[in-house]
Amino acid sequence: MNNTGRTEVEEPGSGAAVRTGRNSVLYLAGALMQGLGIFLVQPFALRVLNNDTEWQELFLSVSVIQIGVVLGAAGLPLAITKAWFDPNGEAKARSVSGFLSLFGLLLGILAAGSFWLWGDTGDSTVSFTIALLTMGGLASVLAAQAILRAQGRPVAFMLLSLGSSVAAYGIGLLAMLLFGAEANFFMAGFGVAVALTAGAALILAPPKWPFAVPGAAKEALLIGLPVLPHTGAMMFLTQGAAFLLAATAAPGVSGDYGKVQIFVLGSVTLLGALNNAWVPSIMAASTEERPARMRSIMTTASLAGLGIVVVASGGANVVTHVMAVGREDLIPVAQVMPLLAMGYVLYLNASTLLFADNVTWLLAVLTPAVLVAGFLLALWPASTGNLVLMAAASAASFFLLGLVYFLAARRRAPGGWPLKTFFLCTLAAVVYVLLLLSLPRNIFTGLGTVAVVAAGVIAGATIWHVRRKAVTRKEGS
Repeated sequence: MNNTGRTEVEEPGSGAAVRTGRNSVLYLAGALMQGLGIFLVQPFALRVLNNDTEWQELFLSVSVIQIGVVLGAAGLPLAITKAWFDPNGEAKARSVSGFLSLFGLLLGILAAGSFWLWGDTGDSTVSFTIALLTMGGLASVLAAQAILRAQGRPVAFMLLSLGSSVAAYGIGLLAMLLFGAEANFFMAGFGVAVALTAGAALILAPPKWPFAVPGAAKEALLIGLPVLPHTGAMMFLTQGAAFLLAATAAPGVSGDYGKVQIFVLGSVTLLGALNNAWVPSIMAASTEERPARMRSIMTTASLAGLGIVVVASGGANVVTHVMAVGREDLIPVAQVMPLLAMGYVLYLNASTLLFADNVTWLLAVLTPAVLVAGFLLALWPASTGNLVLMAAASAASFFLLGLVYFLAARRRAPGGWPLKTFFLCTLAAVVYVLLLLSLPRNIFTGLGTVAVVAAGVIAGATIWHVRRKAVTRKEGS
């Protein structure tokens, strides 16, 4: 770190590229472990819980947390990372972090109290009340992670992710085993784990009093508040299918979709993890460096999106057999879901450019508009309970999202968009999924697909490693 509060991540040249690549691997490893939380717990939870109603209550409670915390954060995590690279950046970023932590906690307490007093009086009251309180605690985790991302500390970032995911799911399951097979007990254990993680976040990246730096919170809110409609729309694009199915389809269909929704959440989580390395690299680039930096990152992102589709869709058969025993009809749903990765990578990098240039008002317009289009696209499949078409509608909505954001940001990095690579990767992903849909759904086919995909991944990683070493030797000479 230098005397402006900037970290080494902003430095141009091959050193920055190496750090970005190394951090990408660490963030990706953390996201893989984070995704193991629901993967390891869900099969047990489905067997421990008394009925499908309890599972749907648990699933919707966790969705409330994930949607609520992003809404409550109001775009401030990205504002914190951006502030870090400003003059007096460290003090400003920690001040905004304090504002987010305090605001999130108060919002969670207010929401939980209001729901307890005037909300649903059924069995779900306790679960949803705990979910809203947990949402408040997670604001501190997001604030700390924004600072850790700017500092280039992926290991600490990863530990907070694991505490609020793997540990939370595990302790929730343990609470059910010890005290009773009810969603309430799961959420109580989940909440305890998140509270402990929030405490660790305050130690790893201590915030300042919200108004310690005059004008910092106001500046961050001016950047972040226009993002609020965007963040709400994004969460509903990601997880709104469950709520739409609950409102329009037959009872239990929403819970069925939830049994394989890990393929949506997992794809988004993995790309979001990689984006934690891409964001500071883009924000730290000068105007002259930006096109080359964007071209490099978008090439990597396109290949990463294709890689996630190959691995996730290829493993969908086996994973669905584990997570939803006896429901082979859900396999094609799971295979289609990861296709959203291709639109998501385009959106991630284009939206980062808009955020870096403080043009956040566009986010408040573009994403809600895409949400409306996605809702109309998904309405008929939802009303008929066609989960495969629901997954396809979700992927199409994310592709539309990526294209809209590309059109809005393309001139901010002229020459920085390798569209041929992106569209070839997208075409390859679609053809690959169509091929998987034509295969038998039995477990033996699934195991064979996993073996082929694993061999391909190992071969691809080996070729990439050899080529990288050759480039390094050439640059050294």
